[in-house]
Amino acid sequence: MDTIRHRHVRVAPGLMPNSEPTATSSATVRRPRSDPSNAEASTERALSGRLSIRSLAGDRGGAGTADNGITKSLTRDVHSVILTDMSVPAESVLANDVEIVRRVLAHIDAGTTDAGGAWREPVENYLNPGRFAEELRLLRAMPSVFVPSAAIPDPGDHVERNAFGVPLFAVRGRDRRARVFRNACRHRGFALVEGAGCARALVCRYHGWTYRLDGSLSHVPNAEAFPGLDASTRGLVEVPSHEVDGLIVIGALDSPAGTQDLVGEALAALTGGAAWRDKLAPACRLVYVESTPKAMNWKVLVEQFLEGYHIRSTHKDTFFPVQYDDLNVVETFGPNSRITFPYRNIERLRDRPESSWTTDARVTYVYQLFPNVMVATFPDLVLVIVVDPVDIDHSTLVVYTMVRRDFVDRVTADAPSNPAGAGSFIARGAVEDNEMSEGVQRGLHSGANQFVEFGRHESAIGHFHATLDERLAAIARP
Repeated sequence: MDTIRHRHVRVAPGLMPNSEPTATSSATVRRPRSDPSNAEASTERALSGRLSIRSLAGDRGGAGTADNGITKSLTRDVHSVILTDMSVPAESVLANDVEIVRRVLAHIDAGTTDAGGAWREPVENYLNPGRFAEELRLLRAMPSVFVPSAAIPDPGDHVERNAFGVPLFAVRGRDRRARVFRNACRHRGFALVEGAGCARALVCRYHGWTYRLDGSLSHVPNAEAFPGLDASTRGLVEVPSHEVDGLIVIGALDSPAGTQDLVGEALAALTGGAAWRDKLAPACRLVYVESTPKAMNWKVLVEQFLEGYHIRSTHKDTFFPVQYDDLNVVETFGPNSRITFPYRNIERLRDRPESSWTTDARVTYVYQLFPNVMVATFPDLVLVIVVDPVDIDHSTLVVYTMVRRDFVDRVTADAPSNPAGAGSFIARGAVEDNEMSEGVQRGLHSGANQFVEFGRHESAIGHFHATLDERLAAIARP
């Protein structure tokens, strides 16, 4: 059977006792066959038509945030933003479309799915405040994705977000460069940016201190009242950042001992974007942002995106008529992973020449960009999903929804007018996922289990936890 070989990191601390980690794996596990009737018709209904974009973060109602920036984004795109760093090699480390289709069709015929190492994660690692503090310390010391480039397409555009408890904002300068700053005025520390918007300058609402788009201090009312004030040293505090392949990536927010070697590796894993470039770059128009609190640990929230073992049980009336239950292709690249969720209409490619094969509208790709970001592709839209840890029982979920330039005219923000649209379809599935994850969080407190069990067909979750454990161990060493 033609397979895609994917590397699994050493995962000894959490492996099942009888598992055998190897450098590469092409293993498969047999899964039950599932062929609901009218599957192709369901696929067409769910994946075609106009896109409705309300509540894509999966809540049952409520408006999104950052209305000013999003309304403006409906008529603009990232027309001059550098989406590709030409210094980065263009070749992808992941399988191409033809290889993915081959692997999926082979799994369909054999009733199998990709399999890696099994993993047991101690419940204590979700509920221990000390462990959470260690994770937060690590996350602040590592580069991470802040926002998609499409969130600030034009000069003066700005958007704020907490990253691991640290208030930050991104702004595009007149030179079209994206910069990220700590979100505090240098006078009294008032949060300078609230939500999203566009401005010629950044003015503090409290006392009127004014900053240029490059962060330099340009005006202080009654400056004579501040003897010795040197405006050249009182600009906004910038956070190192890189913009590449449609994402704005921030550097370390803190620098504890033992992280220097990790930072370079982590930055390369997030700025060498060839793996997701061709999927994310065309989705250059931001149409919606939603930020919602979730009653679950940040790792539980990440886990829900990384396996298809739950499709039949959780998404009986949403994703299951469209997708296969427990059929995924799992690839890892560095600390990151890509999970392929095929649609049933992929079987239409069987009688077509391989040279014409494409995964467009045939699969959803979920790129898990360690530690806390997922890029999910759907027909005509892409989601950038950011999970921000709050405490052991709470997280904030921020979803950025982007579409191709040629699709904007078909976008409607009124979900009820188009209940069969792609956005509404995804939102219903997200509600189901979040309900399950909130139930997991409650169950963690029951005392019933010492560990959470992840099977071989949930190997992307094991890869995530193994990477987290390895990096926690690295910064714990003296």
